[in-house]
Amino acid sequence: VAAGTLAAIAVAGAMATSTIVFSEPAVADVLMAAVVIGLPMLGVTRFGRAAMLNFSLWLVLVSLGFVACALSTSFDTAVTHQAVTLFLAVGAFVLAGYVAADPEARFRLVMTWYVVGCLIAAGAALAGYFQLVPSAHELFTNYGRARGTFKDPNVLGAALAPAIAFVAWTVLRGTGRQALLAAAISVPLFLALLLSFSRGAWASALLSLLLVAWLALVTTRQVADFRRLIVVVVLGSVALAVTIGSALQLEAVEDLFAQRASLDQSYDEGPEGRFGGQAKAVGLILEHPFGVGTHTFRTAYHDEEAHNVYLTQFLNAGWIGGLAYAISVAATLAAGFIAVFRTAALKGPLIVATAAFAGLVFEGFVVDTDHWRHFFIVMALVWGLVDGGSPTPFRESRDD
Repeated sequence: VAAGTLAAIAVAGAMATSTIVFSEPAVADVLMAAVVIGLPMLGVTRFGRAAMLNFSLWLVLVSLGFVACALSTSFDTAVTHQAVTLFLAVGAFVLAGYVAADPEARFRLVMTWYVVGCLIAAGAALAGYFQLVPSAHELFTNYGRARGTFKDPNVLGAALAPAIAFVAWTVLRGTGRQALLAAAISVPLFLALLLSFSRGAWASALLSLLLVAWLALVTTRQVADFRRLIVVVVLGSVALAVTIGSALQLEAVEDLFAQRASLDQSYDEGPEGRFGGQAKAVGLILEHPFGVGTHTFRTAYHDEEAHNVYLTQFLNAGWIGGLAYAISVAATLAAGFIAVFRTAALKGPLIVATAAFAGLVFEGFVVDTDHWRHFFIVMALVWGLVDGGSPTPFRESRDD
């Protein structure tokens, strides 16, 4: 069996199971460990500047996070948290090298199987929410919100956003048959996103879709593409309105939707609310240049984490570590946008990956995304696609 085939099977399995995270370590983590070890050994990776430079920043972040664990009020869990972060970062680095060696085909492989995983999660969410399977309601829902194969409804919604961006691009630029299939796939994805009742995920998905449409508009000069964009936007808006309207016919959905759609949530307000916690986090960051240690904030200063991944990284790894994280995120986003306009051959994949990553970057301001597997997958896609369009790789691929 060719090395490329073995690698493709491993990556496909890891992507398809990346949305099944009831507990840690998850099945996807075992498969991703095989990817991390196996792909470099098979010689199917090519590491370029974007992956190398950003991975270096992640190593700085994790190293300082480990050092700051000495300050943590829960040393064991802090060390475990940083070890998981290191594993996810290494996985992103290897996946980026895999994509860079054959960017267009491997981007499609990764996203196709990621969409399969999202369909599994969405199917479980819908089965549980509408009680289509006996005893599934408790397993796949949480406080009246669909969570599917995740521990948290917010993570379900956020994980669906990159898949939605991919199917949206397929509708815009795929063949007629591909566009129809993608449109059909989008229905359960959108419905599961709605029933997750995650405001952050709604905003993330909306931002990603707007960026996909905008980038598609400004990077094409073909009249047919403009016409198709207009048709898709109109029909998609109508279909989305019908889907939401149909779901709101259910009283439970209507009540929770009205509650979650409000920006005035009781748990956000006051000194012990979300924004009060973030204010505390800012004060601690200014007072502790080396951080306070992972999980110390939620055990010693507030009832929960800061719900802002950027503040959390400064708390976990100090000023230098937090800055390394912010630089990596900003550099990844900037590299993606620049490459969209410079790399014509990979325009579509870059638009999808960059738009999806932008949505997750935005959501990081209201929730901690540092251990979301889909965050690292999408980040790896941006690194790999940027390096795939670069003529100066650090190592060549050997697929046979």
